[in-house]
Amino acid sequence: MYKYRSAILIAIILFITNPYASHSQDFDISNSTKVKLWATFYYALKLEEYTQDDAVPIRNMQDQVIGPKIQASDWCKGAIEGTIHVASQVFNYAGVRNPKQADCPHKSSSRVRWTLAKHPYGDGSRGNPLLPFKTLACDLGTVENSEPWLNGGYAKFGQRIYIPAAKGIALPNGQTHDGIFECGDVGGKITGNHIDVFLGAVSGGYSNAAQLNPFNFVKSDPGKTFDGYVLN
Repeated sequence: MYKYRSAILIAIILFITNPYASHSQDFDISNSTKVKLWATFYYALKLEEYTQDDAVPIRNMQDQVIGPKIQASDWCKGAIEGTIHVASQVFNYAGVRNPKQADCPHKSSSRVRWTLAKHPYGDGSRGNPLLPFKTLACDLGTVENSEPWLNGGYAKFGQRIYIPAAKGIALPNGQTHDGIFECGDVGGKITGNHIDVFLGAVSGGYSNAAQLNPFNFVKSDPGKTFDGYVLN
C-alpha cells in the first residue's frame, strides 16, 4: 500500500513540475479520432501601468474600477487577446457593456470589461488555469457561428488533442513538449477545425508573441492544415 501511494504521489509531482511531458511511456491513439486542424496563437498581454490624463482604468461588468490604469491602445490590444497582466495582477475578459472605454479598431473591444483572474496566466472558459503551450481554445459548440468539426459534433471541454508535429519541440521554458494539448478555452473567432494555441504572458504584442511561438504548424492560415488526434 505504501509503495502504491508513493507511486501516485510521484506521478502527481511529475505532472505539476512538467505538464509538457508525457508521464506514461506510450499513449494509445488507436481509439482516437484523426482530424485536420489549422492553428493560430493567442497570449496574455503584459502591460505597464499608465498614469497620464488619457489613461483608462480597468473596470468590471458593473463598471466599477477594479485595477490600475492603462493606455487606451493597450486596452484595445488586450481586449483582442482576452487576458492582461498589469502591476502583478491578471485580468480576464468578462463581457462588453456601454459606455465605451477606448476608440478601438475592433469596435466591440472599446466596450470590453474585465474580471480579476484566479490563476497566474489567466483563466480558461470554465475558470481553469491557462497553461502556456498546453491550453487550446477550441470550438466546443458554444460560440456564435460554431461549426461541427469532430464526427459531426464538437470537442468536449478538457478534451485532449495529440499533435504529432508538436512532439519533441523545445519550449522557451526549457522543457520538451509531448505533443498533447487540452481544449480549455473558447474564442469568438475560433470555430470549426480552427484551434488557438495559448503561449503565455507576452510583452509588446503580436510581433513578440510570434517570435516566442515554437510551433511551426501554427501558420494562421485556414489553408495550412495538419493532423491532430482527438484522444478519447
